[in-house]
Amino acid sequence: MKPYLHTGGNYAHFHWNLDSSVGRGGQNSNPCDVSYLQWYYALAAAHPNTPEERKVVYRKVRITGTCAGTDADPLVGAIIAHQRHLKHPQVDGRVSVARGTGFVGTSGFFILRIGARLAHMHPRAWPRLDLIPGCPPLVAQAVQNAVPFLPTD
Repeated sequence: MKPYLHTGGNYAHFHWNLDSSVGRGGQNSNPCDVSYLQWYYALAAAHPNTPEERKVVYRKVRITGTCAGTDADPLVGAIIAHQRHLKHPQVDGRVSVARGTGFVGTSGFFILRIGARLAHMHPRAWPRLDLIPGCPPLVAQAVQNAVPFLPTD
């Protein structure tokens, strides 16, 4: 997991990006990346704005830092349900690393859409994910490594 500036026109937005792809057929090689996405779906499963039909799918996801990359993995199911709901241009069960401007055609990379939702769910903490209750230790460490001179009190 690493910082990423998503640009558009005269502005830039801070997001968290992946180091490697996660999900169906993804690399699934970075436990921090996998934990970040698993945690997002755990948070979304408890969020009041998430529709019940997706909560049912999201509740199956556990924060383990591993993903088998197959349809049997609950994280893959959650990604597919989310991509379908958002009418994402490629419903493939995988979250890719954002590159370039963050757009493929007119659509943003899926990882940026997830970050935007997290920012909306926790506007007072974003982008300090480590301040959100339940933040996985690997994710918290990645955030703290990216933010220089954190307050000590």
